[in-house]
Amino acid sequence: MASDTPDIEPIDGGGDIAETAAVAAAVAAAAICVSCGTKIVGAWCAGCGQRNDDMRRSSFVLFKDFVKDTFSFDGRMWRTLGLLAASPGTVPSNYSHGKRSRYTPPVRLFLVVSFLFFLILGLTHTLIVAVEVRARTPEEQAAAAEAMADGLKAAGPEVQAEIEAAMRERGVDEGDVIAIDGRELDCGLSASTRFFVRPQDIEVDKALWTRCRDSLVDGIKSEIEEGAQKDPARKGEMAETLTMMERIVEGVTRAIEDPEAFNASLNNWLPRMMFLMAPVLALILTLFLRGRDALLFDHLVFSLYAHATAFAIIGLAVIAVQIGLPRVFTASSIALALYFIIAIKRGYRRGWIKSVWTGLGSGFLYLTVLSIAVMALISNEILKGG
Repeated sequence: MASDTPDIEPIDGGGDIAETAAVAAAVAAAAICVSCGTKIVGAWCAGCGQRNDDMRRSSFVLFKDFVKDTFSFDGRMWRTLGLLAASPGTVPSNYSHGKRSRYTPPVRLFLVVSFLFFLILGLTHTLIVAVEVRARTPEEQAAAAEAMADGLKAAGPEVQAEIEAAMRERGVDEGDVIAIDGRELDCGLSASTRFFVRPQDIEVDKALWTRCRDSLVDGIKSEIEEGAQKDPARKGEMAETLTMMERIVEGVTRAIEDPEAFNASLNNWLPRMMFLMAPVLALILTLFLRGRDALLFDHLVFSLYAHATAFAIIGLAVIAVQIGLPRVFTASSIALALYFIIAIKRGYRRGWIKSVWTGLGSGFLYLTVLSIAVMALISNEILKGG
């Protein structure tokens, strides 16, 4: 009959069955460390620092303990969040210099707050990115007409006469037509990209977009066909270009007409990307802050806490948008910038000039990398097809 007592190797590489049984009995009595054999008092070993626990539990209990340890809001969690809000930079500085027992570890806090952030996005149906398409306002029409007039003057009288004739034939106004080598495209629309917005706040004129899309695709096809006739050797290359353009138009159409489905993939990848952005910020900070109190470890701790704070601020902004407060994200962006600079000053004990320069410089580099990464995610979603 198999024993329920876990197998334990003899201490110091030797011993017989009687000695092994004695060690097992000592472990059961919590008098000796499972790992190194040091006599212990309490739950932790003074020799190796391991908790005197073999962790042999059912999978359900292990999973429950993991969720509890990772996402529970204990006293340390509230203390850490409160001090992060009240005294920017203090928590990462204290934690990286050894005062750890009173704070929630940075990785755990990052995971908890980012999880809550994306949960809020899901519950509020907030879109990370959306494309708004609407008819141009009279002011925009006037600006487009002025731009077109300037372009016609620069293009020469022949092109100008051809475009004006096409416009009169179609019965459209200036500003409602985009021309590709003299061929008119019916695209009198205004398109803009918005971030962290509710679906009901997006204005989409699907009929206008459909008309613009169809005329755009037809114009591109016509240009490629003419190019293939003039240079048959490039027919295959032009066919690939047409296929790529059609995929791009199809992807943009999905983003416009079904933004929630378009954002589903972004919601899957963005949390992973943001986790990788934490070490990116740490590396960027090494370009500006160096010294015994500014090691890469210090920067990584600072970055994780800073990201957790950013998730909290933007999450509160998302909630504020739901209740109709105006200019929420403008205010939150300013708050984040000020918080970052103050946290650098207090966390690294630098002067205001150094802190402002570091905050602006590292923030610009970080936002550049983040923008490239986000655009890569969006481009991939557009190009992958339906």
